[in-house]
Amino acid sequence: MRLAFISFLFMFISCTNDPHLVSELFEDKKLPIEIIEKSNLIHTENGLIKLEIIANKIERFIDDSPRLLFSEGFEVIFYDNSSNIISTLKAKNADVDEVNSIMRASNSVVLSNKTKKLETEYLIWDEKKDKIYTENDVIITTEKEKIYAKGFSSDPNFNDYTLKKISGKMYISDLD
Repeated sequence: MRLAFISFLFMFISCTNDPHLVSELFEDKKLPIEIIEKSNLIHTENGLIKLEIIANKIERFIDDSPRLLFSEGFEVIFYDNSSNIISTLKAKNADVDEVNSIMRASNSVVLSNKTKKLETEYLIWDEKKDKIYTENDVIITTEKEKIYAKGFSSDPNFNDYTLKKISGKMYISDLD
């Protein structure tokens, strides 16, 4: 009986629930509230598919600035009103600001449609402004030429685009 009482007393005294100690464990660690692996997300408007996101890993954070982190590669597929693929955006990583609907894609970023391909290391997609842009180096490849520039702006369909500071142009026939 004494042993049980002493054991109980020892456990009661040794256990503590100090909020400061508990908060120290998680204070600097901003952990995701959700982790999704091997996902396929489809966004529709009025019953029509507008875009599809295929991602290897998505982490959702809801701290001061709610955001999604895409890692290990992802692809965004843009569709027209007839469910035809218009363009695709691929990269290894991205950070999505959920409040402002802005995606910052990085690391081997490729934007392409049926006739053109853009390559860069960093690209911003502002969904509210319906605009994709970067101030970084870009290479645009078409059937006939390769264009090197610093700075790019386009609609997500990659149909109407503007280049800044063009530094070179090579015709594909010159490369053969």
